[in-house]
Parts: sequence; C-alpha cells; structure tokens
Amino acid sequence: MSALISLLLFPACLQAQDEDLAGLDSPTAFEREMAAGKLDDASLLAHYRKLLDEGGGAVQLIAALERIRREKNADDISRIVKYIGDLDPDVAEAAMDALRAFGREALPAVEGLPASQVDARTRKEVIERLLKDHIYFCCQRDMAINPFQLDFDDRFLELDSVSQELDELMFRMLRDSLADVREDISGSRYYYYRGYVSADIPFIDYGGLAVAALASRHPERLMKEAGELAEVESSADAYYWGNANRSPVTLALAIFFARQGRTALVDKVVTDMESGTRWMQSTQTLGLHVRVAALQMVALGEHEAALERLNEHLKQAGSALSSTVSQAHYLRARILVHLKEEGAALHALEDSMESSGTAMVLALVDSHFKPLADERRFQTVLNYCRLAARRLDESQRPYEPTPDEQE
Repeated sequence: MSALISLLLFPACLQAQDEDLAGLDSPTAFEREMAAGKLDDASLLAHYRKLLDEGGGAVQLIAALERIRREKNADDISRIVKYIGDLDPDVAEAAMDALRAFGREALPAVEGLPASQVDARTRKEVIERLLKDHIYFCCQRDMAINPFQLDFDDRFLELDSVSQELDELMFRMLRDSLADVREDISGSRYYYYRGYVSADIPFIDYGGLAVAALASRHPERLMKEAGELAEVESSADAYYWGNANRSPVTLALAIFFARQGRTALVDKVVTDMESGTRWMQSTQTLGLHVRVAALQMVALGEHEAALERLNEHLKQAGSALSSTVSQAHYLRARILVHLKEEGAALHALEDSMESSGTAMVLALVDSHFKPLADERRFQTVLNYCRLAARRLDESQRPYEPTPDEQE
C-alpha cells in the first residue's frame, strides 16, 4: 500500500509528524504535506505535471491524470497523450478520459505520437473515440441553436474543423443505429426493456447534423444505405400519441427522403405529430404545430402552408411570452424572407426576440437573412443576440471558427 493511502487510512499518525519537512522533492514528504492539507492548488498541479513528465506508479499517475483533466490546459495534452498506450489498463483509461476532456484539440498530439510510445491499433481507437466525441458535440450544438434542422451556410463548419475525414465514421454510426431508427419510425422505441445499459448516448438521439452532412455530400450513397426506411405506411387511424415526436436522426432522414421526392416518411411523422393534438386544448398545441410547420418548410418546401399554420396558431397563443412563440416568429421571418417580404420578415424577427428571454441566437449565423444584412433594425437584432449568447453555455452558442479556419 502506498504511503499516501496509508496516511489517509491513519490520519491520527499525521499529527505526530514533524511539520518541519525537508521539501517536496521526496514523494513521501509531498504526500505527507498533501494529506495534511498544507499544499495550495498551484503546488499540487506543479507536482502532478512533474510526475507525468518523469513517470511514476499507477496510483500516482491516475491521480495526476484525473486532476490535470479538470484543469483543461492545452499545454498538458503532451503530458497526457503518452500514457494512452500504457501497459496498465487503468492508467490508459485515465489518460483516455483526460484526453476526451480536450476534445478535438487532443487530435494533433495523438496523431503525432511516435510509434515507440503507442501501437497503431491503440492510436486508431483513440482517434476514433475523439472523433466520435467531436461529432457528438457538433450535433449537440446544432440541436441547441437549430432545433428545426434549418439549412444555412457554414452549418457544417465545426464538423469539418478536424484534420480527419469523418464521412466513413458517420456512415458507420448511422448503420449501427438503423435498428433504433426503425423502432422510432414505428413508435415502439423505448417501450420495452432493452436488456442493457450503455454509457454512450445513442447516435439516433443526437446525430441529425451528421445525417444532414451525409445527405449533402453523398445523397446517392445515403439513399442506397438507408433508402429502405423511406417506405412506410401511414398511421392516420392511430390514436396513440405518447411517442409523437421523433429523434433527430429520424427527422433528418425524413427531410432527406422528401427532398428526393419520397415523402412517405415525412408524411407519417407529420400525421403522428398532429395526432398528439387530439386531447389538447387549442392553446397548448403551438409547439407541435411549430415543429410541423418547420417540416413543411424544410422537407416539403410548402412555405405558404407553413406560414398559414404558424399565423393561425400564434393567434390562439395570444400575447403569451415563451420560447415556443419566439421560435414560431423566427420561422415566420424565414418564410417571409423566402417570399421576398423583407419588411414583414424584419417585424417577425423582432417579434421573435421580444417573445422570450431565450433569444434565437441562430440569427447570428443564419445566412438565410443575408437580404436583411444592411438594415439597421436587423443589426439591432444581431446585437441583442450577441448579448443573449453571452449568458449561454459555450455549447449552446453558434460556433465561432478560429482565425485559421476563417482564412
């Protein structure tokens, strides 16, 4: 048992130790100081960094990796990366967890690690894990700022900000989730005991952006691999509405199929959503109708029908202030720009910002509003969105590329 563990198990012995320690160069002396709570955080970090630079026992290395991970200092990546191929699986796992905290920033260090420190298989597995995390975070950001899967310039900019090619990995992730998609389409997903618990969030629950990227880049291949899902039967006679919503991947596929002229899936999704309004008061249905209107716009190109739906149900909502009302006005603004009614679009965009304390910060990057760029009122909207974005977590703000990516 290490000196540190022994001291922690017998704290009474610490009181008998001489407080006049020789210094921190001796691990035993350091552990005595740490156990006694006499070291500040800066000294602990310095010790852990020195330990990672010079090596140590498994228990010490794991403690160091866990503490360094919380610091998230990019200068520590080179200290961590050499332990991903450690013979001790616990050390290797701690190093992997620490690297994942850095996201895509850790990729260059792993790619440049010499073969003497990590075997090819381990390097490949670590890179794939980091890329999956990158895809997840990009998709999560897109869901946060773009809940209706609207198209805009640079939507895939963050996804493409890594040196590795992602399309094959995203196709594999999609293939692995097709069984979940079938269940989601049928409405049976999650309604029985699945028999396992996974630490990873299923791809179907976040991968809409990834599917949209594949649809943009490889439409023929995507149709070949997932086209069987395009043909579904209508459920217009179904009265069960508990699972009317659909996952981001299912919606992205429905949008893709509809744009290819195969509308059966999006028709089914819309029918299922509308069936959920049968037992609701008219004032409670706006959220469902906003989602249906978004599909009418994005998948079917039915802008006038979507605008009519939004106008009708916004009247029923009255002067209520909510994020749903804000989203409805935002979609109206987008449709009105499409219809060349720019003055009305500006008014709808202002209504969107005034309807909720949670502003639609997508406006900061939404290229659909380019025709309004020179309008003073539109610049006021953008200034408001910038202020609103400062209150949000970084993962809920529009992606800001680095200077290198902007060039």
